[in-house]
Amino acid sequence: MSEKCGCARCISEANERQDGFPVRFSFMIVCPECGNKRCPKAADHRNECTHSNEPGQAGNQFEEK
Repeated sequence: MSEKCGCARCISEANERQDGFPVRFSFMIVCPECGNKRCPKAADHRNECTHSNEPGQAGNQFEEK
């Protein structure tokens, strides 16, 4: 892959820091296909894009654990 993945999972695993804070807190992570923050693909590039921003989708980055 020539480009860095921007999903929440890959960003978290890279554990990059900027000014002492995790980079993942520097910007909103959105799906590369549809641009929605609650799309499961925004959380993990292995998930399918749902083209939806509806809360409560399985696999989204805001899912309660």
